[in-house]
Amino acid sequence: MKTQLKQGFTMIEMLVVIVIIGILAGSLFGPVTNFMLQGELTGMMGNGRKIVQAIIAADMSGRYESIAWPSSENAENAPTEKPNGPDMYQDFSSTAKYFEEALYVKEADVTRRNRLKVLKDIEPSTISGKGVTAASGTTINDNNCAWALAKNTSNAPAKAPVFVTRNVNTSQLVSVAGNDVSSDTETLLNSQKPFQKDGCVMIYKDGSGKKFAADEVFPKNMIGELGTGKLNEFEQGEGNKFEFLKSGNAN
Repeated sequence: MKTQLKQGFTMIEMLVVIVIIGILAGSLFGPVTNFMLQGELTGMMGNGRKIVQAIIAADMSGRYESIAWPSSENAENAPTEKPNGPDMYQDFSSTAKYFEEALYVKEADVTRRNRLKVLKDIEPSTISGKGVTAASGTTINDNNCAWALAKNTSNAPAKAPVFVTRNVNTSQLVSVAGNDVSSDTETLLNSQKPFQKDGCVMIYKDGSGKKFAADEVFPKNMIGELGTGKLNEFEQGEGNKFEFLKSGNAN
């Protein structure tokens, strides 16, 4: 009687299979990575729009003398007695400090904090993002904030970006013209999280938003509504330039 031997894969056949799997994995890596990035940008844009819309709502409500938008002039208009709630009459030094006050996080009584905070339905986790940890306790610092917020925006147009992910070089953004085609990813983005030089999110003064992958980061796409104008040309009062508050640490 003949015995039938079971024959396994040869080494060459195994190597061929491994090579084929490697080729397939490599061809899928780019599309999968881009799909994940687009999803992350979309999520950040949703949070950003929610925050700016909360600022707009607070400003329109007239609470705190309509100072939900940060301004250099707020400090000049501070009342003699500190208001019973967040002290928004400040020339804030950073985006994190603004949110620390606007969300009234230092108030330990949760019920009181939620009743008096300026931005309704916004929590510290909303201002964090990919690779940027959410604040815990009663302090929001630069490491907990994935955004940069503009101040002195009253005379800026509706399509001026007022809220951007902190990997945007805001000093470059405010000084570039909307029709500029020479500035690109290398000058407009930095190495900070959430997206580093892979993309960014911008929220405009009217509450709308846009997301940009790296190959879309050009002034004409980002602030093209300004035409030849620049953000730092807009002033609130005398000499209070449109600018972005400090935000984040390079990490």
